Amino acid sequence: MTQNNESDVNIYSSFLFLKLKTDFRLLVSNEKIAAKQEFENLIGSCQEKIFLRTYFMTGLKKSCDILFWRMSEDLQFLQEICSRTFSMGIGKYFEQTDSYIGMYKAPAGTKDIFSFMQGNFGIYKYLLVHPLIKSQIWYEMTHMERESLINERAKVLSAYGDIKENFFHSYGIDDQDMVVTRESKSLEKLVEATKELKKQRIKNYTLSDRPVYLAIGRDLRDILDGLS
Repeated sequence: MTQNNESDVNIYSSFLFLKLKTDFRLLVSNEKIAAKQEFENLIGSCQEKIFLRTYFMTGLKKSCDILFWRMSEDLQFLQEICSRTFSMGIGKYFEQTDSYIGMYKAPAGTKDIFSFMQGNFGIYKYLLVHPLIKSQIWYEMTHMERESLINERAKVLSAYGDIKENFFHSYGIDDQDMVVTRESKSLEKLVEATKELKKQRIKNYTLSDRPVYLAIGRDLRDILDGLS
């Protein structure tokens, strides 16, 4: 994928949380195997056209078993791909329990957006995802005041190393103001860093940052085998 380097490029991000219906577990072994393979083929057929990461969530949150994180420059195409999740194989036995949409601006001059997405998102095993709603007072502050608080927070996060945080703006396209992702190689570091971030002054301007989802990156085949 190539883009005009004269302006920023909007990248749309979908976080789709799914739970496996109990009906699937009632199938015989051969039916399960066929359903999983059919679903893997479907997901794999669009993998070169779209950013995709899969995360195993069974036992970490009551409401879901798997997270699909997808990204694309084309929101309509992204919606189309997400809708196919339920069309074949084991996908017919998934129910959507939560979903968030956000937008990220790739830097001006980025020529290969697909490579940019692959190199900057979903790079670590452990992932925290949560919606964020800021208070009205936050938006009434000057740019300089907001930047000062943001920089304080960034300094704390940088002390932990190997933790990558991104914000996906959701203004006008979803209920929250933004979606926050925080990734790390180490679960312990992720927990400690998140704890320290809660102590920062910027938290005074947050109305809501729930629910919080912890997800563990796994290959789709491993996740499907784990579910059945």
